[in-house]
Amino acid sequence: MECDICGKPGGSNYPLHCITCARSAIELPRIELAKCLIDRDIVAKHVKAVVQGSGDKASQHVSLTDSRGGILVDRHECTKTIELQRTKAETTEIKERIQHITEQADLLRQQMEATRKQLEAKRRTNAQRKSDLGSATYGIDSRRANEVDKIQQTIEKIDYKANKVHHDTMEMRVYLCNTAAKLAGLKMTRRRVKEGGIKEVYNIGPGSRLRIYNLKDLHDAQPDMISASLGAVADLLVRVSAYLGIRLPAEITVPRNDYPLHTIFQPSSSYQGKKVPFPGSTPSHSSSNSPEASRTFETRAQLPKPRTLFVDRPLTHLAAQDPREYSLFIEGVSLLAYNIAWLCRTQGLKEDFNDWNDVCSMGRNLHRLLVLQETSTAANSRDTPNFATGAQARASAGFGEISHATAHSFMNNAANTQYLAGWRLTPTKITDELKAHLLAEQQAQEWDVVSQKEWEDMENIIAEDPVVVGEKRRDTAALDDGRSFLTSTTIGNKGQDQSEGEGKKRSVSGWTKVKSRSEDIVKKVIPE
Repeated sequence: MECDICGKPGGSNYPLHCITCARSAIELPRIELAKCLIDRDIVAKHVKAVVQGSGDKASQHVSLTDSRGGILVDRHECTKTIELQRTKAETTEIKERIQHITEQADLLRQQMEATRKQLEAKRRTNAQRKSDLGSATYGIDSRRANEVDKIQQTIEKIDYKANKVHHDTMEMRVYLCNTAAKLAGLKMTRRRVKEGGIKEVYNIGPGSRLRIYNLKDLHDAQPDMISASLGAVADLLVRVSAYLGIRLPAEITVPRNDYPLHTIFQPSSSYQGKKVPFPGSTPSHSSSNSPEASRTFETRAQLPKPRTLFVDRPLTHLAAQDPREYSLFIEGVSLLAYNIAWLCRTQGLKEDFNDWNDVCSMGRNLHRLLVLQETSTAANSRDTPNFATGAQARASAGFGEISHATAHSFMNNAANTQYLAGWRLTPTKITDELKAHLLAEQQAQEWDVVSQKEWEDMENIIAEDPVVVGEKRRDTAALDDGRSFLTSTTIGNKGQDQSEGEGKKRSVSGWTKVKSRSEDIVKKVIPE
């Protein structure tokens, strides 16, 4: 007979596959066991009855015999109750176990169904992903090239817009700087000199009346003119650097409240953000001995020392009377000239400032940069120029192109730093060369070359002047070297014939030493 659950035939010759088959296999032994137990109970009751002597022995014997023979005619009440309870208990246990097995089987069927569905979903997902991967990789090289081209075109558009905006910025910077130079009165004129050549003179200020002195000619200028000229140049330089968005290497301090004149700082002391008092000024509490005044003096001693751009006396007198102030002034004008040369170099005039002599003519450098605009060809062109960006090597720079104020063509990036590198001229070298030149000029200042005509004019002026410089002239004795001379004499010689020697022409030319009182006469003969 086949099992209802596993479908296998039962019996001792076949292996057991389920609990029903196992139960069927042990059913007979269990029945036999039940019979043995029943018989044991019957025997126990019979023994108890025999021992206690209760009941008659015949009925007990029949009951026992009937029990062994399989026909129970007379049973004890307790035996029936125990057997009934035991049967009910076994029946309940079997039902519970069957129910539990059924539930477990249903759970396994549900898990198997869920696993089957999950596998199907995984298979569908993998198939979809394979399809997507195939679609994504189909023609990937051409699509990648197209995307790269689109990105490059976008970058080129952005670069073009940035270059155009920067080009417009350059044009505005050129216009502002040119206008500032015109409003400041920066102008170049040509004058004829005594030697027959033409000299270029650069002026600035209202009406272009202030001359921009070459650093080599500072000894010949008046102190008020020097101060005014340097102040006008410093103002123009500060304004132009602000328009260009450039921070000069040496900071220039413009006049303000309690700071009447221009000064300039060394590059190492510039842009520290400290409030430096005007050179020579004294705080109101300087005479106090309070701790606060002491702290003020200590702080004042730690402040950077500005270099002056003004003088109150001729340079020869300043060098003799106050060498320290003279040195500060020479350093100041050297730093100002260095700023102008540095600005010109950053705006395109890169190869024109290799020697300190090129730096001395501040007016010429400013005129070339701001008025002539020799480096503004890129800014004035109609087409947007191709600027050097990133790591591209820069070959040249136009006026207004490089600055500190814009990210485009930033001055401190790698390309511009490499472009501006290699300049060996320093403010210290300019200062040393200028001091040496002015010292040589000062030593030879008392000697001038006087021509023959100038000597004749000087003799006529001396003859007409009631004050006679020199002793009595001896016209009867000719001079061997053909030169006239001036020597000391007594002024009270009124009877001297002043017309003596007027009819005789002397050939005089060469070097003479002009001092003190004769300087006025020379200035009358040789105007500036």
